[in-house]
Order: sequence, then structure tokens, then C-alpha cells
Amino acid sequence: MTTKQTMPGRLGAAIIATFAGLLAVFMLAPAANAAAPDPGPIASQLQSGDHFYYDSSVGAPQGAVDAMRAAAGETSNVYLAVLPAGSLKNSSEASTFLKTLNDQIGGDNVVVVVNGGKQLLYRPSVSGWKRELDQAYRKASNEPNMTAGAATFVRLADDVANGRPISDSGSSGSGSSGGSSVGVLVGILVLALAGGTGLFLYSRKKKKDRLAREAAELAAVKQTVDEDVTKLGEEITELDMDVKMLTDGGDHQEDWTRALDAYERAKTELTAAKQPDDLRNVTTALEEGRYALACVRARVNKEPLPERRPPCFFNPQHGPSARDVRWAPPGGAVRDVPACAADAEAVERGFEPQSRQVMVNGQSRPYYEAGPAYQPYAYGYYGGFGDVMTGMLVGTMLGSMMGGWGMGGYGMGYGAGYEEGVSDAGGDMGGGDFGGGGWGDFGGGDFGGGDFGGGDW
Repeated sequence: MTTKQTMPGRLGAAIIATFAGLLAVFMLAPAANAAAPDPGPIASQLQSGDHFYYDSSVGAPQGAVDAMRAAAGETSNVYLAVLPAGSLKNSSEASTFLKTLNDQIGGDNVVVVVNGGKQLLYRPSVSGWKRELDQAYRKASNEPNMTAGAATFVRLADDVANGRPISDSGSSGSGSSGGSSVGVLVGILVLALAGGTGLFLYSRKKKKDRLAREAAELAAVKQTVDEDVTKLGEEITELDMDVKMLTDGGDHQEDWTRALDAYERAKTELTAAKQPDDLRNVTTALEEGRYALACVRARVNKEPLPERRPPCFFNPQHGPSARDVRWAPPGGAVRDVPACAADAEAVERGFEPQSRQVMVNGQSRPYYEAGPAYQPYAYGYYGGFGDVMTGMLVGTMLGSMMGGWGMGGYGMGYGAGYEEGVSDAGGDMGGGDFGGGGWGDFGGGDFGGGDFGGGDW
């Protein structure tokens, strides 16, 4: 009889305990679906005078906060916001948030966001600052922690925004040098408190892993570009006899010479490439060579010269596009993209175009879905055609990297990030490895950024 009375009581207690546990889990777990922070109040505080916003829930050491505030306060065109980790959960949120901050602040500016202790995102309002901001990011990423990295980057970004050369130290004056020293000292103190030697070794491993990953990415993209160079050489060889048989006029010889020169330049640039960004010079030469070759082919076949159009979006090896075609990436919006005649017809008939396939993590996928290291590859082919990239790449992985050209930050959800900065504002973007934040390696919409590897602060 006692057992019958006790069992229901125990069952009830177990149910209550279970609900209490679940309630505690839900209360303590991060708000995975929480909305991104409202950029309006943040923009207002950034404009209040010190160009700095700090969310107190971040929990960074006061010395770190002071160092970043001091660095931002010394700038004239750079704004720094420090948010809790995971505030911007994906590239779409980050792209929208940074663009809104840019627009609300107005003028020529660079918005920099620290998304937790490891992720640094940025977006400029001027497209022409792209290359210099990439250099600034590389310098800043050598700092031992996010405090020093963010402080260095905002100073260098301000140099870029004001037309000053980027200094080796990352400072633009004696005051900046002092602020940088404070950031480094804070970083050293935190490292010592956190475990010193162990944390240092961890940081070194992270950097070693990053360098190894970048080397692997460069090798993969160089292989892709080498195939494009080889393809152009084969097409030149195929036309050689036809060109020799042409006797009327000399215009074909000029085009032929331009094609040969571009081919040789592409080979030279490919040999000299040391990082993914160098490969844009190769694909720029390939685009020029393919157009010149298309002109030669037209003269051989007694056809009108082709219009100077961007290469076929689906496969740049197809040469200059013939016309635009309405196309949408999987799950994306329909937009106009330049396509060769064959691919345009395939799309219009409901078939898959012959896209340029590359290998990523052992899988074949279109180059525009291959991740951040292919940003320079695409830029070399299409960057010379004005705003063609703005709508062309929206909704693709490169589209989320390249900001104003439809890129927003390097690569999304693919496991090897090119840790560089990206810029946009109607123009060029960079991106990076957001390793600690669960986004995969990418550089999200209209911005650049990366993982600083070592201790958070």
C-alpha cells in the first residue's frame, strides 16, 4: 500500500524536475533566433563624438574597452561598435546591419564592428578603399588579441579614409602610437592572467593553422586559374593556322598580337602570384586576351566584331558574353547575368548552364559558390565592367562577400576562409574567416572581417 502511494508522488516530482530543467535550459541558452541589434541607437551613439559604441553585456575588461574607445576617438572617418558574440548570426544579418549603419552615419566612413571577442567586421562607404583596407586588415590580424587588432585596424582604416599611406606600425601619429601601446599592454596582461604560456601556444597554433589553410586555398585557386590560362593557350594554338592564312588587311594582326601579349602576361602574373589577391591580375589579362581572340575569330569567319561585354558569368572560359539572361541561384532571386549564347539558351529552355566547376573540400561546385578565395578570381574577370557585379552575384556565396558588386564578405559556410578584409559601398569587398562564431568561413554581406585567433581581449 505504501508503494502505491509513493510512486505517483515520485512520478510527479520527476515531471516537475524535468519541466524545471527544461525551463532553465531555455532561460540560459543563447537566443538563437533573437533579432539582430537595432542599428538606429548604435548609429546615434557612434555619431555622439567619440565614434565608439560598447554593449556592456560583452563583458570585456575595462582596460580593453578604454583602449578601443581611445583608438576610435582619434579617428575622423571610422566608427567602432563592440557587440556581444553572436549578435550578428549570419551574413545576411551582418550585411544589412553594416549597410544600415553606413547609411545612417552618412558621408565617407568605415564602419567597424567587433562581434564578440574574435570576429571583426567592417564596411566602407567608398569602393576605392578596398585594396588598402585589405592591407590594413592583414596588419591588424597580426596583433595578439582583438583589443590590439581592433585598435590597430581603426587607425589604419582612418589613414585609408583620409588618403594617408598605411604605416608599418599601424599608427598615424604619436598619439596613435601611445594608444597602440596601451592595447598591446592590455593584451599581454590578459594573456598572463588567462594562462600565459598555454594561451600563447594556442594562439601560435591558430595562426599556423590559418597560414596552412590560406596556402591550401591559394594552391586550389592557382590550379583553377592555371587551367584557364592553359585553355586560352589551346584556343590560340587552334587559331594559329587560320590567322596565318588571312591576307586581307592588318587589323587581325593587331588583335592577334593583343591576344598573345595577354596570354604571356597571364602566365607571368600566375607565376608571380603569392596570395589569392594577386590572381585578379591573371584573370584580368585572361579577359583581355579572350576578347582579343574573339575579335580574331570573328575576322577569320568574316563575321561582325563582338561587342566588348563581360565574360560569360557561368564560365569565364566561354569568353565574352553574347547577351544577358534571367537566372536565379538556388533559393535566390532572379537577376540578369551575362551569358554566352549556349548558356543563355540552356537557361531559357530550363536546363542547367555549363558552369565553371572547381573543387572545394573534395566536392565539385560552381566557382561562384566556392568561397572567399575566389573573390579576386571573379574580380579580375568582371571588375572592369562597372556595376555588372552588383546584381550578378547577389544570393551566391561570392555575392555575400562583395558588397556593392553583390559581394558581401568572404565566403559563407564553406570550410576554408581567405582571411582578408573586404570593402564595399558600391564597389569592392573583402572578407575573412569567422572561425569562432559558427558561421563557417565567410565574410558576410557587404563587409569584410576575420578571426584574430588568439585570446579574445
